[in-house]
Amino acid sequence: MENKRKSLRFGLMINSLTVATWQYDTIKLLMDNGMKLALIIQNADETPYPGLLKKIKHYPYRRVLYRVWSRFFFKPRSKYPADITELTKDIPTIFCKPIIKGISTYFEDVDIQEIRNQNLDFILRFGFDIVRGEVLNVAKYGIWSFHHDDERVVRGGPPGFWEFMNKIPSNGVILQRLTNSLDKGIILKRVHFRTILHSYKAHLDQLFFGASILPLQVCKELINSGNLQGEQSNSDAPLLYPPRNFKMIMYFFKSVWRRLMFHLDDLFRQEDWNVGFCESTIENFIDCTDKEQLNIQWFRKPKKNCYFADPFVIKTNKDTYIFFEWYSYPKGKADLAVALKSENFQKYHKLTDFKEHRSYPYVFEYGNVIYCLPEANATKQVALYRFDEDNLKLEKDAVLLDGFPIVDATLQYHNNKWFMYLVNQKNSHTHLEIYHSDNLKGPYLPHDNNPVMIDCSKARPAGKIFNYKGKLLRPSQNCTEHYGQNITLEEIDLLTEKQFATKEFGTIMPIENSDYNDGIHTINSDDNIVVFDGKRFVFTFSGFKQQLKQKLYK
Repeated sequence: MENKRKSLRFGLMINSLTVATWQYDTIKLLMDNGMKLALIIQNADETPYPGLLKKIKHYPYRRVLYRVWSRFFFKPRSKYPADITELTKDIPTIFCKPIIKGISTYFEDVDIQEIRNQNLDFILRFGFDIVRGEVLNVAKYGIWSFHHDDERVVRGGPPGFWEFMNKIPSNGVILQRLTNSLDKGIILKRVHFRTILHSYKAHLDQLFFGASILPLQVCKELINSGNLQGEQSNSDAPLLYPPRNFKMIMYFFKSVWRRLMFHLDDLFRQEDWNVGFCESTIENFIDCTDKEQLNIQWFRKPKKNCYFADPFVIKTNKDTYIFFEWYSYPKGKADLAVALKSENFQKYHKLTDFKEHRSYPYVFEYGNVIYCLPEANATKQVALYRFDEDNLKLEKDAVLLDGFPIVDATLQYHNNKWFMYLVNQKNSHTHLEIYHSDNLKGPYLPHDNNPVMIDCSKARPAGKIFNYKGKLLRPSQNCTEHYGQNITLEEIDLLTEKQFATKEFGTIMPIENSDYNDGIHTINSDDNIVVFDGKRFVFTFSGFKQQLKQKLYK
């Protein structure tokens, strides 16, 4: 039976009314979206100070560098202290004195009963350390807790540290319903972020702020479906601990070296994309294991200080067109261009000359009109253009969405509705959002559970959604190790205004035996022509100047 409730009652486990900024954001997101904070469970631990001599004797000197650094020097914005007094005003509070057994925290029976009497749907744990025992069952849907690692890879902590140290390309974050097993709870939500290897501080902020929406998303899914979805973790990953002194010295050296190499790489190693195409169906292209058999051709760029990318192809009654991005390193931006089949795709006609950057020219036909929906994130709009075939021009028709920097907007007409997939420039590699409308020209409303996906390996759109042997496939960019690493294909299982579900289908790798085999991030097809792009890394003086300018004036 479908759950008709619009809100859930939740409790909050905290050590004090001062929490980290990311925790404040998490609580506020829940409350701002209709979830009712009904109980504060505050730690009333009265463990006496052990005394200076005893503390000196038992101090963990093998980890002294980490302790001093994390307490006095390491100050990521996500961990700034935030006062939740205003958020918790007039909320009933229970002060619980925990029972400590080893590393575990238990609750007294009287406190357990008092919490149970509040009829909570769930409890969000931001205090009390490792909670075990009957208290795990006092709320209808249990106690929820973050673990800012993928428990299948790293258990223990500190959050994101070992992914940074060991150069693990992605960093998972889970929201789990706690059980009596450490980091082996019931996984309610799992997301993935690209590991920022040149700055642990930036990486940790990404993890904390980026995942703060997870409890709200689980709440919305619970309200829409009527039941709590989850999978039991059976991880055997090693249990890791804060680093010892030698590891911390290595951390300091790695941080400085990686930051230096990051900036040098930006300056001396620019992306060089090009557009490729071949005569093939999209099915044959995906199935083909040796792409050399497909007679792939590449565009011929007029200058070294530019590149071509983001190709889309469309057949009309008049011709077949390949639309693409034409990027100029001296200008630091791109315009749109088109190549015609009648000219053997040998001539390139510029379509735009805007002050702002244009790319990702999503082109489609509807109502006998050829439309183009280019990316223009600097304008904070998604604008719809008509394509004038006679004059090879784009004419602005309507603004579909505005208000934030929108990247790679991709339309899909499904079950008599228009769905627009996009990413916000602020989270362009990780957070997929969907908007929907009854009409092509809007208004477009946000999906009930945006962002519908948080995953660096498959969030950002990579071309039109297409049918493959009866399956609806969404191409997406895998940006785990670097931008445009390869293309992930996701099969769409469920798409409504309130729900969205996919499952992994496959991967499209860069064209191996070509000059552009370091990446691929767009694929489309029409008229038995498949278009895609490829990446290599080169040095150009104009690219160096542009990158240096960005760093100096950022």
